[in-house]
Amino acid sequence: MSRLLLSIKAICISLVLVSFFVIPGCTMTSPGSGETKTVTSLPPATASPEPAPAVQSGQSSGSVQLVGNVYGLSSDPLRGIDTITFSLGLPAHASAVDLTRMEIVFSTRESAPVTLTRGTRESTSIFTITTGGNAVTALQPGEEVDISFRVKAVSGGTGVNIEVRPPGGAVLSISRKVPAVISSMNVL
Repeated sequence: MSRLLLSIKAICISLVLVSFFVIPGCTMTSPGSGETKTVTSLPPATASPEPAPAVQSGQSSGSVQLVGNVYGLSSDPLRGIDTITFSLGLPAHASAVDLTRMEIVFSTRESAPVTLTRGTRESTSIFTITTGGNAVTALQPGEEVDISFRVKAVSGGTGVNIEVRPPGGAVLSISRKVPAVISSMNVL
């Protein structure tokens, strides 16, 4: 599947999900009080069936954050996922991050860690950083960037580990599991 076709498919799926997942508000009861409070929540930055936490445990608030979900894409679901994609952001008070020297380390229990560097095309040793389809070299506070890279086929039920290593910042560790049944787009 071509990269353009895959991008168009991802955008269409995102738009459909956004149209179905508008959260008007909810109520919650305080433990032990019986008091009901109305809590208004905003939809997540990336519409998805299972929102992921914005900041991983142990992560410094001044460093990169995971925004939304981690997706595993598959060009052949019978073989496994072959592309990983996710979005990163910075909190409003953080300093800008130079993405040209950022590294990503990808591993599974069955494979040795692979260190990926930033580039202009996806491969199993290079990741891309884009915003709106355009390559970017820096992440500013309040902005989001999309990260994408290829992996050797990872079969269903396998745990994956991703370490995002910005220059001079705290490492963002992401651990997910590939669903047992794989489709062309999967939330990890």
